[in-house]
Amino acid sequence: MGRGTETLSNKFYSIGLSQKISYFFAFFFFLNTVQHLIDYSGFADPFGIASAVAVVAFLLLAQADNVVIRYFQVTLLILLSLISVWTNDDPSTLTPFILLSIGLAAAYKMTLFGRRTVQVLFSVVIITGATVVAAGMIHGFTMLQRVNLLNFMVVYLGLLFIIFEEETLSLKKQRDVLTAQASELQPFAELGTNVAGLVHDFKGDVSGIYALATIERLSGNTETAEKLSYYGERLNDRIQSVLYVATAGDHSELEEIDLAEMLRRVVYYFVEVNRDLKHKIDFQLDTPQNQYITTRRNAIMVILENIIKNSVEATDGFAERKVWITTEQLDTHVRISVEHRGRQLPWDVKPGKPIDVRKSGYFLRGRSFKPGGTGLGMINVIRALELLDAEMTIENCPVGVRSIVTHPVSFEKIRR
Repeated sequence: MGRGTETLSNKFYSIGLSQKISYFFAFFFFLNTVQHLIDYSGFADPFGIASAVAVVAFLLLAQADNVVIRYFQVTLLILLSLISVWTNDDPSTLTPFILLSIGLAAAYKMTLFGRRTVQVLFSVVIITGATVVAAGMIHGFTMLQRVNLLNFMVVYLGLLFIIFEEETLSLKKQRDVLTAQASELQPFAELGTNVAGLVHDFKGDVSGIYALATIERLSGNTETAEKLSYYGERLNDRIQSVLYVATAGDHSELEEIDLAEMLRRVVYYFVEVNRDLKHKIDFQLDTPQNQYITTRRNAIMVILENIIKNSVEATDGFAERKVWITTEQLDTHVRISVEHRGRQLPWDVKPGKPIDVRKSGYFLRGRSFKPGGTGLGMINVIRALELLDAEMTIENCPVGVRSIVTHPVSFEKIRR
């Protein structure tokens, strides 16, 4: 019995917010309908009929969670509250306003207002106030009773607005703190903080290999010398890749960067060095030579690290773990595209409708769908994009996700 209850509880917590709200309101209107039938032996007013219809409607809405359903759900709650205000013949009953506030709170929690919280609440106050006045005249409320209802509605929704804005201000403060903490834009240094010293030791060994190659060449052992030189070059290139990325946090000044070289070193550092990923993920680089951008290495590395890590994680469990990285030269910008065929974005976003990372309210709040995620990674990315005057979009493809970073080429385009 306990296990069954636990499983049911886990299923409930795993569904979307709008689905939970729908189940609660289905239960609420079911009890309301039963009470109405007991009190009146039938449906005595439109609100009783609306309650019965609402039970079915909310049960249907609870079967899925997407933007259309969320808007419909909130609209239904607001309409039901207005119907309740219109049919209410008792000036002391405040249930319609509570129902209205729940609908508005649900809309705010599901970020349906966007940046129009004030406009939406003002419109709701005007419409509800007009309904209160008209309904009061129809039901014969005194002037004082109508004024009291209007006063309660304005104060109640005003407090709701303050609560909304207080949470928004709190989130903004939290974002500012996280942004300040991420101001140095240090990549996540997976290989530890002693990478520079370790690489220095390796470079000494590489110099030894080159010395041996020279000795072998002078001794006439050309084949052995060539092999030593080949492995020396290969080891030196790998060391340079590790050093290039691991010390990126120390490079905040503007520098001209070869895109093809940077992306090759980034992929090596974050994937090929990883024993668990090296032979599981295939990175396809389509990066023409002689594409350069003037940028800050610490900032661009934060962006690329986040995209590559997300792409790697999204392909986990898929048969084809492949990631494509392409670059395209535009007039004044370079476009870096990273695409995979793994899990899609957890929002109901149709292919071909990209999300602007810098402008999206979701990312600005620093939220994360990853278990235990804080959203700090995207806060870092947004900060880096702002520093570089770059743009980034994320969109669902028919299969997988495509991330595109548009970075200015010239020195003047990057804010100091």
